[in-house]
Amino acid sequence: MPLPLRESIHKAKKLPRTDSVLMGRAELLAPGDRDLIEAVLIRSQPTVSLGRIMNVDPRKIRRRVHRLGKRIISRKFLDAARSLAYLGEEEAKLARLYYCQGIPQRQLAAKLQMSTHQLRRKLDKLGAEINAISRMRQGGQITTPGGG
Repeated sequence: MPLPLRESIHKAKKLPRTDSVLMGRAELLAPGDRDLIEAVLIRSQPTVSLGRIMNVDPRKIRRRVHRLGKRIISRKFLDAARSLAYLGEEEAKLARLYYCQGIPQRQLAAKLQMSTHQLRRKLDKLGAEINAISRMRQGGQITTPGGG
């Protein structure tokens, strides 16, 4: 599966380069978060009008967009997103849910029907694997699948 982080996505979606990078990263977020990022950052919809539509205080929307923006530019998010193609199916799912979608550990443990202790052990192992993949990519030992 090719990663949506590749810079060539702007050609396919006919978006300016920065918008295409944002949308590529937003594709890894939960559907509601992705729609919010698209509305505010890509389509430049004012948070006041979104607040009216959603019946939510615009300040809450601005805070949520700010938190999502910080997440999609964080090193952990980028390393996890770039490592998805190298991980097994179960590890990739866990990385998407935890690092990309930001689901809290307690909620994630309940969703995956395991104890928080089991989840923490899996997350520790996954974090080490993602760090190793990231170091190998930076060292040029492996290349991105699909040439991106």
